[in-house]
Amino acid sequence: MSLHDAGLSAWTRRDFVRAGVVAAGAAALGACAHRGMPPASVAADPASDLDDLARRVRGRFLRGGSSGYDEARKVWNLAYDRRPLAMVRAANVDDVRRCVEFARKHTVPVAIRGGGHSYAGYGVADGALQIDLGTFTTVRVDRDRRVASVGGGTRIRDLLAATLAAGLYTPMGGCGAVGVAGLTLAGGDTRGRGLYGTACDNLIGAQLVTADGDVRELGPGKDEDLYWAIRGGGGNFGVVTRLDFRLHPALPSYSAAFNIGWRDMAGALRAYGDLVRSAPDEVRAGFTVDPEAGGLATCGYQGDAAAAAVYLEKWKAAFRPVEARMFTSTPDPVGQVWETTPLAVEGAFIEDLSGDVVDVVARAAAEAQGVGQMLLGLSNGVVARIPMTATAYPLRGTGLSSLIAAAWEKPEARVRAERWVAETGAALRPWARRAYVNYLPPSAPERIREVYGVNYPRLARIKAQYDPANLFRANQNIQPAVGSGRPG
Repeated sequence: MSLHDAGLSAWTRRDFVRAGVVAAGAAALGACAHRGMPPASVAADPASDLDDLARRVRGRFLRGGSSGYDEARKVWNLAYDRRPLAMVRAANVDDVRRCVEFARKHTVPVAIRGGGHSYAGYGVADGALQIDLGTFTTVRVDRDRRVASVGGGTRIRDLLAATLAAGLYTPMGGCGAVGVAGLTLAGGDTRGRGLYGTACDNLIGAQLVTADGDVRELGPGKDEDLYWAIRGGGGNFGVVTRLDFRLHPALPSYSAAFNIGWRDMAGALRAYGDLVRSAPDEVRAGFTVDPEAGGLATCGYQGDAAAAAVYLEKWKAAFRPVEARMFTSTPDPVGQVWETTPLAVEGAFIEDLSGDVVDVVARAAAEAQGVGQMLLGLSNGVVARIPMTATAYPLRGTGLSSLIAAAWEKPEARVRAERWVAETGAALRPWARRAYVNYLPPSAPERIREVYGVNYPRLARIKAQYDPANLFRANQNIQPAVGSGRPG
């Protein structure tokens, strides 16, 4: 969920991760090797074959020592500094296939870079072959069919700029620089989910290059196991080079923001929990705890102005005497501009903000002063009513998809930031076994199983069928099920 989601004015990403009170309601992630998972063995020294790969690809090829290598391997989250074996900025699908074939031959892990905004830095990995999709940015909008087709390296701002010009919209996050593919494949913590479902619920087709080098067309009736898996299962199943989205009418949002500050944080959290428990589909809402300014509650109502005015009166009454700031907005393709920063993150999906969990959040908020921030973004409506097993995305049912984050400027502040994030996540775990996977730090396999819950066994079987060597593991990794490899 993006901090732009309640429909208020945009702030910079530094405002969010460092100190600014954000102005709206509710936004992709990792590591090459996971704890408890041994690195893949390399079949042979790939050096000579790298020379051959460099000659065969049409796109830019970089390896250690190449001019531009150090700059190209940087990702948005500066907490991660990784050195891939080589990087290919693919010019076309054939380049992607050649890279995957090289990785399969040498059992080299593949890192896929779309927008480069992964919270856990998964667009680059030590010893991996990076496939950079930065040239796959074509956006085509079919106004009559209400479908948008985009390349795998497209950013949110470019997709929404094209659809909004046609008066249409598909649920996306609120930072325009984030990659569409990374957001969607994880499921998508998005604006508009109450009315339209989240990003993966609107993915109606995709082109995928699998570990065997095949180029597959996914969608209803076409490779349905893979189509099911990529809607929430992340980049575990191949390189997505094109995505097709269902479009909806773009609606205005009528919003209110309540600057709680540090006064009665627990009381404000309880009021927020009560308000969002049975919110209409048209509502999107967030509660932010900022390290400097304290609490901010936001609510946006999409669609009818008169209905919005009636509904927002409930929020004014609940937070009185806190003054409400009122806003009207339309979808914005740019949203926040989130600047590069070192950052620690954790995620939690809180099903109900009441009882003891309120006190846990309030204590964490008090400890966050000068250190970190939390965002509790409402997930409701259509996305909540879709059955848990309809897609791989596990965050069904009404709840609060929560981001816990702390940034630092000086190296000596890193330990404190990481400790607060880890301790807050652990304290919430009894009430939040699930989480948006793009909000998770590099995790042990047990955490991924816990997050996907009932969907994990099917994901592991599909992984074993299409990527038994686990080439695509520079992500929140789903490990291939043992003994269920792809039939011959």
